[in-house]
Amino acid sequence: MTFYFAKLLELIGFAHVGYALFVGLTQEHSMGPEMKLLMLGALLFALGRILERKATT
Repeated sequence: MTFYFAKLLELIGFAHVGYALFVGLTQEHSMGPEMKLLMLGALLFALGRILERKATT
């Protein structure tokens, strides 16, 4: 079960990074929100990777 939760976190993180790119390309003066979304997505993805490795060992 932990493995699938980790994969879900990775998916959500990956989607946040894509959304950050979309925000950066479509809105003016969006560097702040874009970076926040990027960091949140990277954090979620990294947390998912850590959990995935612990679940498979």
